[in-house]
Amino acid sequence: MPYVRNNGVRIHYEVVGHGPPIVLAHGGTGNSSMWKLAGYLDGLRGYRCILIDRRGHGLSEKPRDAADHSMEHHVSDVVAVLDALHIREAAYWGWSAGGAVGFALVARHPERIAACVVQGMDSKPYTEQGVQRLRDTEPLKALQGFDENEEGVAVPPWLKDMPESDLETYLRDYEAYISDSSAWLKWGGEWDSLPRIRTPTLIMCGSKEDPDRESEAEAGRLKNGRVAFLDGLGHTGAFLRPDLSIPIVKAFLKDLGIEPESSWAGQVDPSA
Repeated sequence: MPYVRNNGVRIHYEVVGHGPPIVLAHGGTGNSSMWKLAGYLDGLRGYRCILIDRRGHGLSEKPRDAADHSMEHHVSDVVAVLDALHIREAAYWGWSAGGAVGFALVARHPERIAACVVQGMDSKPYTEQGVQRLRDTEPLKALQGFDENEEGVAVPPWLKDMPESDLETYLRDYEAYISDSSAWLKWGGEWDSLPRIRTPTLIMCGSKEDPDRESEAEAGRLKNGRVAFLDGLGHTGAFLRPDLSIPIVKAFLKDLGIEPESSWAGQVDPSA
């Protein structure tokens, strides 16, 4: 399995397919396998998908020092993976907390990101109240709190009937998510720089997670921002409908001249 060491922490990543590179960044309590399990890789044939376990999650190392979970480290982890793969520029698709990393990434390294998709995450700074809610929520209740009626989709077996080994990973990932969020309280300078960001950015979310359509205003703050809503879906529900989100993202990338290769074979890239 490929790893890169960045700032003393080993970061796991995987590369699948051939074509224009696109980084897939998971949410706060998950890992890179979510993209596979939810069916994204089939829909992204023709792209070189780079799946990264964010530090503290999945197969990446899990540092205990809160300082090791800063947004600066998360951003530099992505850059370190791109450097290891000799990729000068890539597209980026981040869901939930991975979307927060996307905002920071295009603010700090716009030359490395050709297009950014932020799904299920707005550009507001993290708050102490929000982090406290995470601390007060039992991890299993957070997992069990997925309401298919509210989210608008059926709960898939891989999420509903999580094997014990995956459940243990989830609990560790939840602890890391709290560390991430706590560390990100001290990070906020990039929010003010959003109006100066020129990287084409698509903000996408379920209509139920943004009933006031604040994402439209967020996209308007960007030099080249767009917005898309997945009707009738909530935060997790929108992620579980790649059949809806992938066509939107592919159309966004096509407008920017980033089109899939027709000869995609689906194998792991041997150079990874």
